[in-house]
Parts: sequence; C-alpha cells; structure tokens
Amino acid sequence: MAAAIGVFACIEIYKALKHGGYRPSRVLLIIGMVLATLVVLCGLLFQLNIESVMALYLIIVCMYSLACGINLPLVRPDDEKSFLNGIFTGGMVFYISFPLFCLVSALLFVPNGWFYMVIGLFAPWGTDVFAYFTGVAIGKHKIVPHISPKKTWEGCIGGTVFCALSVLVYSCLVLYRVEAIQMSMVVYGIIMFFLGILISIMSQLGDWFCSVIKRRTGIKDFGNIFPGHGGMMDRFDSAFFTLPTALLLAIIANNLF
Repeated sequence: MAAAIGVFACIEIYKALKHGGYRPSRVLLIIGMVLATLVVLCGLLFQLNIESVMALYLIIVCMYSLACGINLPLVRPDDEKSFLNGIFTGGMVFYISFPLFCLVSALLFVPNGWFYMVIGLFAPWGTDVFAYFTGVAIGKHKIVPHISPKKTWEGCIGGTVFCALSVLVYSCLVLYRVEAIQMSMVVYGIIMFFLGILISIMSQLGDWFCSVIKRRTGIKDFGNIFPGHGGMMDRFDSAFFTLPTALLLAIIANNLF
C-alpha cells in the first residue's frame, strides 16, 4: 500500500509542479525514493530499533534532499529556475517518503505499531467528515479563505474535538489493554485526548499544505483515480502529516507509558 501511494503521489505532485511552470527532476526524485526504501531494508537486515532506523533516514535522505537544491543548478546552468526546481525536487523526496517511511517503520520496528498507524490513517478522515458537518451546520467565520474558501473556524474546532474524542475512546478501549499501560486510565485518557488534538491539527495543516500547492500551480485536483474525490494526494494529503505524528505517539507510548 505504501509503495502504491508513493508512486501515485510522485506522479501527481510532479505533474502539478510542471503545470505550474516548474521542472523538478524525475531522476533525482526516483533516487530519493529508492534511498528511503533502502533505509527500511537496512533496518530489517541489521535488526535495528526504530530510533536507529529513524536516525539513518534523517542522515541519508534528508542530506540527499538538501543536496538536490544544488545538484540541479550544476546540471542545468541555463535554467533560471534550476535552484528552485532543485529545492522542489528535494522537498518532494522528503514530503512523500517521510510519512510512508513512518508508516512502514511503525509496522516493522515498533511493538504494536499498527494500532497507532490506525490513528494516523483514520484521524484525518474523521476530522474532515465532522469538520464538514459542523461547518455546514454552524460555520460562519472563514479561517483561511485565500487557501480553502469553504473552511470555517467552527468546522475546524468541531473536527478537532471529534478527532480528539475518537482517539481518547480508541486509546482507552484498545491501546490501554494492548500495551498494558501502567497508569490510571483517566490520566492516560487525558493525555491521549490532547495528543488527539495535536493529530487533528496536523491533519488540517496537511490539507491546507496541499491546497496551497493546488492554488499555486493552478489545478483543481491532483488526479482522477478516485471518481468524485480526485487523486491519491487528494485522499492522503492529511495523512502525510498525521502518520509521522502517530509514529511519534507510538515511540512515546513504548518509552514512557
């Protein structure tokens, strides 16, 4: 699933940037995604823990992403936007590979990691659904009209509260037992409620981030593989921000709780 999402995300964002007049490097993008995959395979081969795998990713892939900024000006000396295109290429490598790396790493290197990735995958959709219904019912005050004209403060708050409550219920009914948490369920529930707020905020930031890309490149949707819902990035834009947050939650739970 992660591989399929990554391939479609690369294609869709690459096409969006080209539509906006930019020329990111397909070759550098592919190399970057391969490097991220190799980091995961190295983690499996050498039986590393999640902290070591994360450090390896940050050193290799992040340094590569930064290097993309100077690589294109070297090979495209006549391109006035070569530096900007290099920055976009490196940004695409990190933006697409990091959340998918977090998803796969949580499953492979974190005990009970899948239970946390459920939060990372479903929190964005729950936030979106209840933000929509809350906004339709009582929404009056626009929050970012220049990015998403229909989104309101009321919808944003409604989606956040529902997401936090959902994380609270899920954590107490599932994670509390699976992880055998050694603390009061009330205290644990309060902690998870506020972490649910954080995940919901990250979800909405991910949505706005892709909305900015679409507005700056002049497109309505990233694709049409989901009829009526757009492309892969239109469905997973929020999850790209919540999956790393869910991995952070898993690491905190395994080390502190």
